[in-house]
Amino acid sequence: MAFADLSNNRFSGFIPSSFFNLPMLEILYLTNNTLDGTIPPSISDSPKLRDIYLDNNFLTGTVPEISPGSLLSLEELLLSFNYLTGTIPSSICALRNNSIPPGNLISLHADCVIPPEPPE
Repeated sequence: MAFADLSNNRFSGFIPSSFFNLPMLEILYLTNNTLDGTIPPSISDSPKLRDIYLDNNFLTGTVPEISPGSLLSLEELLLSFNYLTGTIPSSICALRNNSIPPGNLISLHADCVIPPEPPE
């Protein structure tokens, strides 16, 4: 399965971590449900994932760090209108197409905190 649009279905409960174990999954839309709990750390396990829409749910906790070399095809990540706390991990911010080296992430819909410069 390459495309899963499960938006607007009133799904509730946790996001199954098994979604991110689908090796061919490129697009996952879970927008406008009542999903709660945290974003599974396995989010970075799907090698071809390009679009992740998790907006307009009841997700809590922080956005998990991703492993180096993961989600290299990611272009869109929507997390707005949830109850997430903290900042976007630098491992995700590094995927933006304006980072150095440039990644593919075009649409993050979140602010990235720029880490402070190391002292001289």
